[in-house]
Amino acid sequence: MTIFHSVTVRFLTLIAVVLLFTACDDNTFRGPDFSQVPDPVDITGLQADTLANGILLYTFRQGNPANPDLPGLTPRDQGFMRYSSWFNGGRGNVRDSSYEGGFMDPVFTDFLRREIGNGVPIFTGTYFNFIISGMLPGTKDEDGEFNADGEFRVALVPPSVSGLSDTLRYDIELFEILD
Repeated sequence: MTIFHSVTVRFLTLIAVVLLFTACDDNTFRGPDFSQVPDPVDITGLQADTLANGILLYTFRQGNPANPDLPGLTPRDQGFMRYSSWFNGGRGNVRDSSYEGGFMDPVFTDFLRREIGNGVPIFTGTYFNFIISGMLPGTKDEDGEFNADGEFRVALVPPSVSGLSDTLRYDIELFEILD
């Protein structure tokens, strides 16, 4: 009985050790996948509008609203957009993006809460409202697909506004404002 007990304990210990090492990886946090994020658009030659707080806004493409009588985007609106933000004024690492994980479609956005999809926060400060105010949406074709004619803005947010040690760059493309 002692030999049987000893062999059983050793066998179970060996199984436990094997399971422990095969079930665990290196526990390295891999972070978000930004491999599909497009490069920042080229703003060379574009004239910047400087806001009172020091944010530089570039209009890369004007919007084409379906109803020209509607006002532009307000921080209380909801809609569909794509965006990316980078450290170092667009020359550094991606900070946040709606393209994360290869997602290429415009994302539903609650601009007041600064959330996309089902409550995923957009990593910005309250200055985000200054960046998006007045943006004009694009239109949809007869199949209900978004056209690429919504307003596209680039914003450079200085450290004095963001509270970070780096200038942040945002590329924001608005597709639709929901009623």
